[in-house]
This record gives sequence, C-alpha cells and structure tokens, in this order.
Amino acid sequence: MSKITIYIGSLFIAVNTIIGLLISNYLPFNWLSVDAILIINTILLSSLSSEKISDGYKISLSFIYLFLSLVSIFLAVLSPDKFKDNYYVIGFIFILFIEVSLFLIAKKLNKYKL
Repeated sequence: MSKITIYIGSLFIAVNTIIGLLISNYLPFNWLSVDAILIINTILLSSLSSEKISDGYKISLSFIYLFLSLVSIFLAVLSPDKFKDNYYVIGFIFILFIEVSLFLIAKKLNKYKL
C-alpha cells in the first residue's frame, strides 16, 4: 500500500508541476505550494500505511488526511503571490500541524491498547 501511495502522490506532483509550467495564470508560488503540500501529504500517508497502527486508525486518518489536504490545496491555490502576511500559508501550516498531531496521537494510542 505504501508504494501505491508514493506512486499516486508522485503522479499528482508531476501533473501539478506540468500544469504550473503550462498555465501562465497559475503562479509559481501557488503551484510550488501545492507541490509542497502534495509531497508532505504523500510522506504522511506513506508513513501511516507502513506504521503498526490499528486498521481503524489508518482508515479514518486516511480520510481525514484526504479532506485536510484538499482544504490545504484549495488554500494554496487561492493564496496571493507573497510569503509575508499571507494568511493562507498560515492556514495550511496549521493544517499540517493538525495532520502531524493526529498521526502522533494515533501512534501513541496504539501503544495503550485496552
């Protein structure tokens, strides 16, 4: 499952990069932000599938990651072409913090099985 996640994530990154290079209205800041989000979420999903976490956590976190990554991509596409005072960037950094926190909590809870 981990290799499939990496292949699909790499495909999305390649398609986004090609679209970013071809469309002039798709600013480099935006498509590079989307590429960064896709890379981070691909790594998170790949590590989630390879960790020894119960299947319930894996399935629910996969859906949560999918939803949060779509929200992050939406924020990255809408963000202005500047890094300073960019609330969209703050938004997807906060979403990344939530994703990593959920992963660490699920990993920690798996050690305390009842």
